[in-house]
Amino acid sequence: MNASTAWRVPSPAEIPGLSYDALVEHLRLSKVNVGHYQSVVSALQEELAKRSPTNAYRCTKCGHTEYQVGAIRTARSGWSSFFGVETAQYHAIICAHCKYTEFYQGKVPPGQQALDFLFGS
Repeated sequence: MNASTAWRVPSPAEIPGLSYDALVEHLRLSKVNVGHYQSVVSALQEELAKRSPTNAYRCTKCGHTEYQVGAIRTARSGWSSFFGVETAQYHAIICAHCKYTEFYQGKVPPGQQALDFLFGS
């Protein structure tokens, strides 16, 4: 989101054109600014659910429809690796039949990164 659209509530027609990160940010803002987002919260949630990799899941390798979900966290750069701060998170969707695995990028919250730095990963 750029500075001109950062605080503007999207209209229902604009929601399908938003990036994944913008959808997540607007949902976060909807918890803080309940009154402003009241008319579009359900549309934001529905759009996010449509984009889920597990929505109508079918393994691209064997065609099976059952899956398991996992996650991994890794360090992205030399410094974060040196200090034991895991700054990258990936969600794994694993086929229950053939174990073919797809990874989707996520985010590690800054608070968790701080805890990693203080206590090690």
